[in-house]
Amino acid sequence: MSEVPMSGDNNDASHSAVARLLGRAPDRGELQSATRHVATREADLRSLTHTLFVFRLGNEWLGLPAAVADEVIEPRAIHGLPHRREGVVRGLVNVRGQLTVCVALEALLHLEAAAERVDPRRMLLSKRLVVLSANGQRLAFESDEVHGSHRYDPAVVGNVPATVALSGSPFSTGVLSMDGGRSVGLLDIELMIGAINRRLG
Repeated sequence: MSEVPMSGDNNDASHSAVARLLGRAPDRGELQSATRHVATREADLRSLTHTLFVFRLGNEWLGLPAAVADEVIEPRAIHGLPHRREGVVRGLVNVRGQLTVCVALEALLHLEAAAERVDPRRMLLSKRLVVLSANGQRLAFESDEVHGSHRYDPAVVGNVPATVALSGSPFSTGVLSMDGGRSVGLLDIELMIGAINRRLG
């Protein structure tokens, strides 16, 4: 019977090479580079002091302070209010047994409906009812899609370009670029609630 050659010597040699590599102390340049990388990363994380709740209406991605986003739930029936024309106030929606005013945020912001070609079934699945809570008041609106929370550095918020749909909106405070090239328009919740309350009155 012929003997099968053993490769133990080769394995021992490769194990020794790996051991030497792992046991090698990094040189001064590598340590400095690693230290700078960690310090930069920590500084970047410390600068992310604000958090947005990011969602989509039509073709526009928008952001509100995350603290005012109370919950995100499945869409449900909206009951119209008598003697009120279709406009910013859509009606009342039952949220956990509490009747909550539902607004058409796209109408308040003068945004056009989405022009993108999307499978209607996907759009239906993406829709969510967003409930806001601010200054002791609860409001709801339907979003076409929800991204969720996003931490950011307020120093990188830019002015709204004239080409953006929100450029003339009194509720817009700036624009933020997210990963993937997505631009998010930041909204002033106090001004929005004030405008909605005037229409409720």
